Amino acid sequence: MSKKLSPEDAFYENLTLGLIKTLSSVPRVCNVNLERRQPLNPCQVVNWEQRHCVYLPEDMKKFYLSTDGFVLNWSYQYAPNDVRRVGYIHFPHLLQVTLLRENIENTHSVSSSGSAAAISSAPTVAAKDKWDNATPIITAKTKIFEINNINEMAKVCMLYDSTSSNNPRFYLLELSTLSWQFLAETFSEYLRMAIAHLGLPYWELCFSSFGLPSWTEQLFLLLAPHLLEKHELRRGRIINPACEHPYNILDPNIFRSKPKGTNKSSTSSLKSHNK
Repeated sequence: MSKKLSPEDAFYENLTLGLIKTLSSVPRVCNVNLERRQPLNPCQVVNWEQRHCVYLPEDMKKFYLSTDGFVLNWSYQYAPNDVRRVGYIHFPHLLQVTLLRENIENTHSVSSSGSAAAISSAPTVAAKDKWDNATPIITAKTKIFEINNINEMAKVCMLYDSTSSNNPRFYLLELSTLSWQFLAETFSEYLRMAIAHLGLPYWELCFSSFGLPSWTEQLFLLLAPHLLEKHELRRGRIINPACEHPYNILDPNIFRSKPKGTNKSSTSSLKSHNK
């Protein structure tokens, strides 16, 4: 008979959509570690919103009122004496979600060729990214927040069209060309994408114009080759990694106050499954 989960364990199990259990069945995956964090109180969220003059989207606000971000990582056993930490999902503390300024404020949306159009008062037609999604048009009213830095190659950004909007979108900013690639319509969708990609290293670069590093692509081929299929429907907003991994549906009811506990990491020690 399976052991009943504590309320806090159940919360994180639901938050990660069963990913830890899924990883436990993957050969050679071990050392799965989930860093648990205390929730923010409403005043802390309001203070962040007032500081930046924007409203967090409702799903993101509920997330931070449940847990102030989280980190999940795991290792892969390449050989009997060669275990490396590779898997990584990171949602930062809310205070670490900061306004991005570096050469972005004064640039227009950048095309896939890397050329930047000058800002003009005349109406413009938005460029398209690699997946034929419209890239953002950056204006003086645009607010850009950094969510994650992908090995100094790209940044995951949350973009508000204006301070009056509370429906930001999530984009990948390629640092070498300052070009944009669309990632997700909502925070919940971005969370689902991270989980659907198993936290594989640099998974966001699947959606970049330059693709994955070769060593990362090899891990994808080993653990989730379906995510590299050319005709995979992820750009059609269908994020379904495989029929045997049905963890891509996020129940908004999980975003509620969890029982308070000590602020420490919880490690799920998973046995390595050697082939």
